[in-house]
Amino acid sequence: MRRTVRETMRETVRSAIIDAAEELIAKHGLHDAALVQIAKRAGVAVGTLYNYFTDRHALIRGLFESRRATLRPLLLAAINAGADLPFEPRLCLFMHELLAAYESHRSFLKVAIENEHVRPPGSTTAQDLLGGVVGIIAAGVREGAIAAGKAELLPLVITGALKAIIVARLQAGGELASDADALVAILLDGVRRAAP
Repeated sequence: MRRTVRETMRETVRSAIIDAAEELIAKHGLHDAALVQIAKRAGVAVGTLYNYFTDRHALIRGLFESRRATLRPLLLAAINAGADLPFEPRLCLFMHELLAAYESHRSFLKVAIENEHVRPPGSTTAQDLLGGVVGIIAAGVREGAIAAGKAELLPLVITGALKAIIVARLQAGGELASDADALVAILLDGVRRAAP
């Protein structure tokens, strides 16, 4: 079905408002990014902003939903990347792909982490990430690369370490994906199966 010019224009304006909200919230914080500033940055009048979002809460929900729709396929692709590879190269590829996807949405990550308390309900990102890591670790156990008794906590350690690295890099700077190999090495050195 072809979109009309009006529908295309409406989506363009909505995207501009969401982009402006992301930029200003990432820069100034949730409470210091006024709707007037967001409208100005988007190039629309405040009244126009209200034609798209009924209030601040609706705008934040729209931002999270929009970015989740963009990031979720990247997350799922990272989880499925290298499914035919042995465990360790697969885990490394996953880390690289995931952190590269997150790097391309750095401003939103900052907004999401700093505002976890306002995240709209229905997000499955954390569950998708944890489930994907559980699947990769399970493959490592089946392959014999990881001792089964140590595998239960590893997905939690990996997802926790990922969040810690993202927070640190967002605060101090530095590229996210550059930490992928070091993270895998640190995580696996403690769970490698002892040679017989």
